[in-house]
Amino acid sequence: MRAVFVVLVLATGGAFLVAQYLKAEEPLVLRFAVDREAFSPNADGYQDRVRLGFDLSEPAEVSFVVIDPDGEAVRRIVDDRVLAGDTKHRFRWDGRDDDGKVVPDAIYRMRLVRRKEGRAVDSFKEVIVDTVPPNVKITSAEPGVVDPGDGPVSVRITYDGPQNASPEFRVYRTEGGPVRPVRRFRGDGSRSGVWNGSVISGDLAVDGNYAFQVRVRDPAGNETLAPPGYPTPGTAAAGTGTTVRRLTLQGPLGVVDAGSVARLKVAPTGRRFRFALSRLGSAVSIRRDRRRGGILRVGIPARARTGVYLVRVRSRGRRAVWPLAVAGLPQTERSRGRPRPLVVLPAITWQGRNPYDSDLDGFGDTFANSRSVPAERPFADGGLPPGFASEVSPLLRFLDRERMAYDLTTDLSLARREGPALGNAPGVAIAGSATWVPRRVRDGLREEVESNGLRVVSFGSETLKRTVALVDDRLRDPSPPRADDLFGERTEVFRSEVSAPLSAQRDGLGLFEGVDDLFGDFSVFERSVALPADAQLESAAGRDEEEPAFVAYRFGKGIVMRPGTPQWSRELEQNRLSVEVPEVTKRIWSLLARGR
Repeated sequence: MRAVFVVLVLATGGAFLVAQYLKAEEPLVLRFAVDREAFSPNADGYQDRVRLGFDLSEPAEVSFVVIDPDGEAVRRIVDDRVLAGDTKHRFRWDGRDDDGKVVPDAIYRMRLVRRKEGRAVDSFKEVIVDTVPPNVKITSAEPGVVDPGDGPVSVRITYDGPQNASPEFRVYRTEGGPVRPVRRFRGDGSRSGVWNGSVISGDLAVDGNYAFQVRVRDPAGNETLAPPGYPTPGTAAAGTGTTVRRLTLQGPLGVVDAGSVARLKVAPTGRRFRFALSRLGSAVSIRRDRRRGGILRVGIPARARTGVYLVRVRSRGRRAVWPLAVAGLPQTERSRGRPRPLVVLPAITWQGRNPYDSDLDGFGDTFANSRSVPAERPFADGGLPPGFASEVSPLLRFLDRERMAYDLTTDLSLARREGPALGNAPGVAIAGSATWVPRRVRDGLREEVESNGLRVVSFGSETLKRTVALVDDRLRDPSPPRADDLFGERTEVFRSEVSAPLSAQRDGLGLFEGVDDLFGDFSVFERSVALPADAQLESAAGRDEEEPAFVAYRFGKGIVMRPGTPQWSRELEQNRLSVEVPEVTKRIWSLLARGR
């Protein structure tokens, strides 16, 4: 028993001494080190490498490798070298394997090998190789409408993505030419940045639509530019753009009755302004007053004559104007009780071409880039609608000047079944390019011409070729271009570098009787390629001996006329000194007024 006891004591003492020795021995690797958790070896010059290594407790011959998630060595950085002890050893890894290829995205670790002793130590520290750019998108820009003339501008743009200390934001102007950058600035580290409304020159931004872009990097250094490239309507979400407007005016685009009150809206601020109401072509103001921004109520005189009236607003050097289609008394006492052609203003096409940013994505919403726009909204530049000055105004001024009676409506009112109707008119004149019309109006117009003998003339070009739906005061789903109009006539537009007159070719309706065979001066022609099936050509005029542009033909029981150039109304201006075009227009009007 004594012998056994002595052996146990000696064994216990030996184990204690060995344990104390092991405790006193320092480990070979004091620590592994890496200067960042993730990097992106994508050769963009930013965080393409990582600095990693270890601290040795004593001199040793070691190998240092990077291992993949399966523990396999992918890159040997140190190969059986004697390195000093009590030293920090640091190396750069470019994310490539021993064959020079970039390793796959994954989580990697470090391994130190002391081959002579058969020892290997793996790190707990990880190195993430990540070459995938982050998902980034701009989520909002508030406020969506700003007025630099009303005090300091502060538009906060926010994004969803990695948080950066100073993300780079870019401002693009999208209106008045191609999309172009106008300003860069840094964000504040809160996934947002504030635009003060200025451009590169330091001046305040001019009126127009503006889109934003942000440049962000993830922790690995991968960069994302959102949206990529220059912003486009397809890459911008609603509410992520800003419109700069110092003065806007919005009113009704339907017909307004004489004696009623037209409600308009002056925006974007509540500043004071002056307004005046006058008839198109007259310098005399019917109403004039001062108001403050918001709802503007304008009383239309009870004895106002039918026509277009202009509401003009002025504030701090800025101007805006809105056309009101007023249905009132006949233009002359002699025209009371007589048939009056119905003039239809193409309000829907005005809105289809109006580059006003309704959804605040930084881009004007037109039928070219949007499937839906409001039926009534301000016009982008605060002026008259697209095509009004060149096509509509000259015709209406001519009719008023010549005291030629007419009733007035818009295609929007026809679609809403408000005001004068097609069925009550002896003839219809579409004043300007009515490119888009609601299906209800299209079908109704064709039926009135073909079955009920309506006579119609369309001034402008590319008219009545496309449709759009009116749903809850929004214009939706504009149709693609068609080669034929609603009657079935096929046309094509031709532009000439040298202007030329039209030459009368046929005149079964007597429209060119007594006028020169050559009339007008035009550079844009809409040739008639093919008439509708069963149509009977009555009158025609063209450029030289080419296919006719001006056509008048019988369609069913009615008559369809098309002057064949959007510049026809321009020739009606007094300063053009044209004789033949006004005379032909009078004969067209006489034909419309004869009834069915």
